[in-house]
Amino acid sequence: MDSISPDSGNNSADLTLEKVVAAVLEHNPDLNVSKFNTQLAEAEKLQASFFPNPELELEYENFDEPEKTLAIGYLIELGGKRKQRMELAGTAVELATIEFDGARVELIYETAAAFINVLLAQENLRITMEKEKLADQVYATSRERVLAGRVSPMEQVTAEIKRSNVRIEVQKADDELMIARTNLSSMWGNPGADFNVAKGSFEQIRSVPSFDSLSAAVQNSPVIRAKSSEIKIAENSLDLEKRNRIPDLTLSGGIKKIDESDDLIYIVGLSLPIPLFDHNQAAVKHASSELDRHAAALFAEKNRLIKDLKIAYQTLKTAHQQVNTIKTDILPSAQTVLEAVKEGYQEGEFGFLEMLEAQSTLYESHESYVQSLGQYHHAVIDLEKILGKDLSEFN
Repeated sequence: MDSISPDSGNNSADLTLEKVVAAVLEHNPDLNVSKFNTQLAEAEKLQASFFPNPELELEYENFDEPEKTLAIGYLIELGGKRKQRMELAGTAVELATIEFDGARVELIYETAAAFINVLLAQENLRITMEKEKLADQVYATSRERVLAGRVSPMEQVTAEIKRSNVRIEVQKADDELMIARTNLSSMWGNPGADFNVAKGSFEQIRSVPSFDSLSAAVQNSPVIRAKSSEIKIAENSLDLEKRNRIPDLTLSGGIKKIDESDDLIYIVGLSLPIPLFDHNQAAVKHASSELDRHAAALFAEKNRLIKDLKIAYQTLKTAHQQVNTIKTDILPSAQTVLEAVKEGYQEGEFGFLEMLEAQSTLYESHESYVQSLGQYHHAVIDLEKILGKDLSEFN
């Protein structure tokens, strides 16, 4: 995934995207269940390859003058039905494989999204803890100013309220981090979240590729490939139903023994259904409608993917621009203003309200920066889920 670069790290308790993806692919319960779909399709393909079994028939008639018949019958399928069944089963295996690969890829990107949420929560907690430190400093300074008789005691009360509110924010951010960690670790079947910190290049962003290059790749997305495979199955099913209109031939041969004369008579039989009333017309119509339905579903899915692609792409462009603007222009200016106001506040050049405003501006900018980064990474993942490949391939 383009959005996060795995960091191997030296601490085994630290979690990287590379580690968590490996754990999820090995232990995710849903993915383990979906593996069996391919095995089921393979078994059905094998079953479709078998020829019909011969039938053994034994007759005993005329008890007064017994006649015994022993015959073997064999069904001969005409019209290439067996070959078509094998073709149909083969496309079912292809679909099961595509769906498993698609589920695997989607799980990887869902894991990346959960990983990003942990990084985002870690950054939010870090920012709120820095806010808490600054609030403690402001409270200590205001207390000194009150004790020195330079300002009203209300300034200390206001600083204490501000500090208490920030501590509530810290607790909330810590709770949100725990939820994000639990959601991530539960993806590999371990909701205990027994890891130290998640490591990744959260601030790393890439240039935005052109929309035309992305929209052209929709045709090869996992969803479209699966829908196209469903159409192939429907086509093969229709072909099989048309072949089923051709009656099958049953050949039989055996011997008959007449006990009275002790004669052996060789017999040969042939049977063929007459398609007078039922020539499989309803099944053919059903299969034809099923093919039309899958074709319509493919068209609808393409439209939906293009719509989702446009939305995710616009979100990506907006977030990319916001990240660059905040990082390049807003954060440096807000930091400079806060440092100047802090120094002036200690010297008595600025009032308490100016100090609080400068502090709020800086940390609101930090929070906006982190949120924009989160939106950027989630938009990248949304696009990669649609296309089934990393955006780095389009840069």
